[in-house]
Amino acid sequence: MFELDDTRQKLIDCAGQIFSAKGFEAATVREVCQAAGANIAAIHYHFGDKQRLYIECVKYAHCQHGMTLFDWPQGTSPQHRLTVLVTHMLTMMVATDRPAWQIELMVRELARPTAACRALVEEFISPMFTQLLAIVSELLPAGTPLLTRQQTAFSVVAQCLLYRYHRPIGQLLIGEEQFQHLLHVDTVAKQVIAFSLGGIRECARQYQSSTAEGAAS
Repeated sequence: MFELDDTRQKLIDCAGQIFSAKGFEAATVREVCQAAGANIAAIHYHFGDKQRLYIECVKYAHCQHGMTLFDWPQGTSPQHRLTVLVTHMLTMMVATDRPAWQIELMVRELARPTAACRALVEEFISPMFTQLLAIVSELLPAGTPLLTRQQTAFSVVAQCLLYRYHRPIGQLLIGEEQFQHLLHVDTVAKQVIAFSLGGIRECARQYQSSTAEGAAS
């Protein structure tokens, strides 16, 4: 979990807003310091340089409360683990009280990935994806190709990401009031889990069918 002192937090909040509006190259350390009411020495002390400050802003924007990895008791069903993991991801993604700069910065970073994207994947996304892939692999038949298992896990994540990064489109499609009504974690989680489990069952059926055909030929 992120534990930030006041100065470090202020620098991230102010830098995040500036980076989201202007991008990494156009933003300057001087204007970040002016906005945060801090001096350049504070940047060096807390982050080292402008690039590290940017990386920390992206990481904070992605998951301001840090990463949660689950340690389930032995025997916990993969369906239950999937439900818990999806609900956790959606809790982070659909929160409506997060500053706008966080989503704007992430959209900018995903459009033109930098070293921050690599750090984000290594420290946050990859560990959680590993847990998701393990759950999906357990739900699919033994022997299911790795590519199929990875695609299935990506499909689960994609459903969650829709509600974070495509809100403007969703609001235009069905109206802001109706879309906001959908942004309830439990409501979205039930839908994502239902579709995911249905898709996994279909993938399992197709794999078993192709395996049987191959054995018969």
